[in-house]
Amino acid sequence: MFRKVLHLLFLPFNLVAVVLMVASAHSDLVSPERFVSAAYIGLLFPCFVTLNVLILLYRLLTFKWITAAISAVVFSLCWMPIQRYVPINSLPEETGNKTEENIKILTYNVMSFAWKPHTERSPNLILDYIITSDADIVCLQEYEVAVNGGGDQLADVTVRRVLKKYPYRSVVELRKMRKNAISGLAVYSKYPIIRSQRISYPSDYNGSSLHEIDIHGKKLLLINNHLESFKLTTTDRTQYSGVVTSFNTKYLEEIGTTFRHKLGSAFQTRARQGEAVASAIRENPADYVLVCGDFNDTPISYTYRTISKGLTDAFVASGNGVGITYHANFFWFRIDYILHSPNIRSSHCTVDKVNYSDHYPVWCFLQFDSRK
Repeated sequence: MFRKVLHLLFLPFNLVAVVLMVASAHSDLVSPERFVSAAYIGLLFPCFVTLNVLILLYRLLTFKWITAAISAVVFSLCWMPIQRYVPINSLPEETGNKTEENIKILTYNVMSFAWKPHTERSPNLILDYIITSDADIVCLQEYEVAVNGGGDQLADVTVRRVLKKYPYRSVVELRKMRKNAISGLAVYSKYPIIRSQRISYPSDYNGSSLHEIDIHGKKLLLINNHLESFKLTTTDRTQYSGVVTSFNTKYLEEIGTTFRHKLGSAFQTRARQGEAVASAIRENPADYVLVCGDFNDTPISYTYRTISKGLTDAFVASGNGVGITYHANFFWFRIDYILHSPNIRSSHCTVDKVNYSDHYPVWCFLQFDSRK
């Protein structure tokens, strides 16, 4: 009798969990400007998937085959979003190497190079990583450097000297700094950069840059992005970390208010920015398209869906696992991407777990279809 009552009580809980997973899986169809709650639901997608996995296991262990089968059907309806969040691909037999037929692309939010200079005795680890990566095209976000050096900040002249194997570079400033500093987006390339421009949309600190690059006589449209962040302060992050690590509920209400205010506004702003980037892709026809950078949004988001329409996510196509790229203060998300047009084949897409910035770098090999 007790088990029957428990089973009946469990049914509504099971139904709510299923509805939330399906709603979150497809929440990216709705613009946050029309219904901002959809963005919050999408952010919680991995939580709802985990909850439903536990429910499915419970159903199997208690031999509830019919309800377990229904749960399995629901998972099939959400399979594409799940695959986008946690891709599973066959592991390559080797780590991969550059050849005449492919190039290596690297995208990295360098967090102002961790505000450290670079010397022979004490090299800047982020700069060292870029050098040893041997990527052909490097897209950098939060590229903040001093013009001629001074203090503890890395100098732009030092970066140019160290990355001398890249004969072409473009730096698009996103905000005015003090006289002796540069802050923006940077692209270093072994291939000629024909032109560069900033994509027009309002933002005080963030932005996107458009570049035309000559790849063996073909035009590559490259867009480097650093979309709107949540603007969480050090205090916000510290309070959140305290709640997660020690279950300290002292700041729980304050954090909730802060998150609702800042996250909602950021979701809506990124939606407009994503639409501007998608428009720039349509308005600048090219032989190949490559979109990189820090979207500050997950694979289940309106921004990601808008920008990636008609493109392939290199990590989904050739990566494995959750692929977390932002890893600070107990915020663990994949928000850095390499997207490319269908006439490009990506392989060995990798998130390198190097703790030099609050983001991990992402790289892959690209092979261009010469028939285009």
